[in-house]
Amino acid sequence: MLIVVFLFLLGFILITKGADIFINYTVIIGKKTNISELILGATIVSFATTLPELTVSLFASLEGHTTMSLGNAVGSIICNTGLVLGLVGLISPFKVDKNMFFSKSVLLLISVILLIGFGLDGKITKNDGLMLLIMLAIYMYTNYKSVSDENKKISKSSRKKENTNISELIYIGIFFVLGLIMMVVGSRLLVDNGVKIAQVIGIPQGVISLTVIALGTSLPELVSSITAIKKKHHAISVGNVLGANILNIVSVIGISAIPNNIPILSQTMKVDFPFMIVLLLVLILPTIKKDRIYRWQGLLMLLIYFTYITTMYLMYIVA
Repeated sequence: MLIVVFLFLLGFILITKGADIFINYTVIIGKKTNISELILGATIVSFATTLPELTVSLFASLEGHTTMSLGNAVGSIICNTGLVLGLVGLISPFKVDKNMFFSKSVLLLISVILLIGFGLDGKITKNDGLMLLIMLAIYMYTNYKSVSDENKKISKSSRKKENTNISELIYIGIFFVLGLIMMVVGSRLLVDNGVKIAQVIGIPQGVISLTVIALGTSLPELVSSITAIKKKHHAISVGNVLGANILNIVSVIGISAIPNNIPILSQTMKVDFPFMIVLLLVLILPTIKKDRIYRWQGLLMLLIYFTYITTMYLMYIVA
């Protein structure tokens, strides 16, 4: 048991220190390239922090546990929006870049509409997965255009990128990847050993799966976002969550549907999707209108998230 507690604490240290390194070097990359923090969050950071969801969902699909693939991705969207951005908004409300937020939000809503539309027949097929991958290509192209347009604006305003030699680029890249690896390994240690500790204490397995495991693959987004707001880099947080949510649909679900069709459970259509849609609307609509994420939004998203967890608890534990 002492080893389990030690590994749990080690996981906590790795994920917090890894997030610190990850965000620091993300900011350095932004300064070296003059790419805005929102774009960085929606591209490099979101791709990196979505790797746990992609790995879990793809292997689940390959092993025939296809419902886990969809549940993991949709659950992560709910967790990313309700818990991660809910906490960010509650702790430190902030102003957003209207154009960037609007474009990413539109892509996210289109992705959600596609997902729900594909799921009306009760499954996400290989062809549906290919359509989602086309959406992934569109998302990557819009990111490329955003970076390209921003660089053009910078060159017109005569701002120069910081000179960087090859060895410095390698150094930055190594520490960026190191921070990510520390977060992923730390989250795995935290989840695995947290489950063991919970079982020893006597917490029911259903409660564990709804809390510790459901949160596990979203820990990189959560810790990196909280670390970003502590360092006053709010745009990285919102860009990270918007980008991760899009990728959970077009990348995680899209790729996972290729090996095997993914069945849509009744619970997903009746509970998961409605909560996901409500959370996204609470995030997107007021923010687009006022170019700002408010504290009341953060509180409301947290309340919706915990209502979702309570609903799942009542469905699976009490019933």
